[in-house]
Amino acid sequence: MESVILNDPFLEAQKHLLELTRRLPPGTVPTSVIDDLSSVHSHWPIWPDVALADLVGPPNVRLKRLDLRWLHRFRATTSLLSWLSAQLGGPKGGPSALSLVVERAPLLGHRGWGHISAGGSCRILSTADSHIAVNLPRVDDQQSVTAWLDDPVDGSDWAAIERTVKQIGSTELLKRAKLLGMPVSVVGETKTSSEVQHYAGWEVQFSRDPKVVDLSSMWAGPLCSWYLMRLGARVTKIESLSRPDGAQNEANPFYRRLNQGKEILTLNFENTKDIDRLRNRVRDADIVIEGSRPRALEHLGINAQEEVQRGAIWCSITGYGRYREPDRVGFGDDAAAGANLLAEVNDSLWFLGDAIADPLTGATAAALIMGHWLGCSSILLDLGLSPTAALYSQGLPSSGETF
Repeated sequence: MESVILNDPFLEAQKHLLELTRRLPPGTVPTSVIDDLSSVHSHWPIWPDVALADLVGPPNVRLKRLDLRWLHRFRATTSLLSWLSAQLGGPKGGPSALSLVVERAPLLGHRGWGHISAGGSCRILSTADSHIAVNLPRVDDQQSVTAWLDDPVDGSDWAAIERTVKQIGSTELLKRAKLLGMPVSVVGETKTSSEVQHYAGWEVQFSRDPKVVDLSSMWAGPLCSWYLMRLGARVTKIESLSRPDGAQNEANPFYRRLNQGKEILTLNFENTKDIDRLRNRVRDADIVIEGSRPRALEHLGINAQEEVQRGAIWCSITGYGRYREPDRVGFGDDAAAGANLLAEVNDSLWFLGDAIADPLTGATAAALIMGHWLGCSSILLDLGLSPTAALYSQGLPSSGETF
């Protein structure tokens, strides 16, 4: 029976939507709506398709076959987003699932990839026993390579890194990376998709234009608050004076795309008055989005569960989950590889999209927040980039052949 369900596009979309909406207050999304949304997705996305040209690289390489069931599930999510938006008085349409996962690359001037991520900082490497994704986007990551490999290898010398990694097992490499705070994953390590956890709160009445405090950075969190801003929410994006949003420095066009229209408030988290301003903003917010380690905010006198108990929606977006691995670092490309959200092409593993776990998680977070907003319920949502990517990949790589 399971094989029939997996081979039926309508039933797979329905199954995915039921998985998402079971986390919402009962009755928020009627079964009839789930059936209606599923009926829109009665066919699998098919490759080749001109619209999919930027999904897998390198340039000018297209595929005979590519399993796009993960994209099918994501299309169902964006349909749910549109329905929830309409119920809350917002726009009925929105970005397509495909546009969300490929939009950043052209804005940043990325041109094709393969076993190297679109941004160039992450690579899929063979170890002594399997494959890992190694991401070195920060100077600190590159400087940690010598300690990670226990070898005087320069952090910018990928050829040397690749040679050395082949001599070491994946488990040992992952263990060392965690200790050093490096974004490294073992391909396929995130086996289940059941880890979009939450802590239930209380019934609460939200205003038509709730106050949102966005403490996140880069892509997933800001995308989530962008969706809420479209609904009329008043979004304040709070940034650290000492550690501004990396996307702001890396790519102004993409930063503007996600954050134009939000109030940007820069605070010094080492200044007592600014910490008080932060606390006051959080405690006055209806919705809080953040991507920090729990202890970092608790050190500033902010406790997520206390905010939920007073009636707020709190959404935590981290690499591997607030409770699952709260101290582990993860970004979009390495987190997706951990969930096996990759393309298997001629016995090689290629990246799909660009930091694909970010838009998947940001849009999924927005749907869950909207559902609790509509259902008048406070909540603590715990979304890890890698567990959320596994919700779409189901732990299986997409297979394809070049032509």
